[in-house]
Amino acid sequence: MGTAGHPGSPSRGPSEGSRRDDDVSDTTTTSTDPVPAQSSIPSPPAQGFAGPSADHPLEAGGTDDDDEFTPSVFDGSSIADDRSQRTDSTSLNSSVYEHSFQHGRRYHKFRHGRYPIPNDETEQNREDIAEIHGLDLSPIQPVWVPPNVKFLVDDVEDTWLNGTNFDFVHLRNMVPVLKSPVGLLRNAFEHMKPGGWVELQDVDGQVHCDDGTMPSDWPLVRFTNHLVEAFAKFGTNSHAAVFGRQYLEQAGFVNIQHHTVKLPYGTWPRDKIMRLIGMYYRTACEEFFPVVGAIHFQMLGWSKIEMEVLFAECRNAMRDPNVHAYGMMHFWSGQKPL
Repeated sequence: MGTAGHPGSPSRGPSEGSRRDDDVSDTTTTSTDPVPAQSSIPSPPAQGFAGPSADHPLEAGGTDDDDEFTPSVFDGSSIADDRSQRTDSTSLNSSVYEHSFQHGRRYHKFRHGRYPIPNDETEQNREDIAEIHGLDLSPIQPVWVPPNVKFLVDDVEDTWLNGTNFDFVHLRNMVPVLKSPVGLLRNAFEHMKPGGWVELQDVDGQVHCDDGTMPSDWPLVRFTNHLVEAFAKFGTNSHAAVFGRQYLEQAGFVNIQHHTVKLPYGTWPRDKIMRLIGMYYRTACEEFFPVVGAIHFQMLGWSKIEMEVLFAECRNAMRDPNVHAYGMMHFWSGQKPL
């Protein structure tokens, strides 16, 4: 979770240019839960987003060629690895550090002219009045951070003790693991300035398909069905992302906006960017299987062999270009009334 304070409150939602009001698609999905009721509060009109949202079907035609994408100089490890001084986290090409100079000001040289604003210290100090608070249950954050950034170790669902005038509260990949999403949002509401915004970014934990190529017993469908049961044992909802409007309304937020982006299970899309997204999402899923297997599936009484068999089936399924399945990323935002 991240929170930011800055004088003045925005009158429109964050990243509004890529938001749409309640994107909904007629897709095959593993969930039978009702969709939250529509809000009577109008949201700003769509701003011409042309990406892979719910009302833009993905065109198939890709292949399962892992060699299509070569590693980038920016594909190093997380910045959080700076404590170990690993070489793979400091492998940026030296040309990235080069700059150009005009009229006594310093500009970036990589893709020169793409960003027509200086990057020197004068520019960096021009608007350094924002204050960022990051919250986590573990002290796994980078050691070197800007002086206006603070990381706190705490439970976000406990009473907030830091700050009462936040302009922006951001949560990513958190709602499905919260015991009380509405309780957390009410807490955020109480600690925000009038006019401030909250944003939720979460995958809905479902499997979607637009063209009927996904069998009803596809391994990822079975996996997500079991995941619902496993999350319920923790008192959480793996499909919570679809209820963002309901949670935000109950917490008191208005001007609610909703946008979705499709995440292919694999490299089956024709579009190259979507194939790259699919490759990353497939990898994220493959690395997620042992995570939930360690605790969640054991709570369901599964043996290690049973888990490994299902996970292997899921890995193989995501490499089948004939099944055009995808997950859905939900972006919700709401504003505290002025």
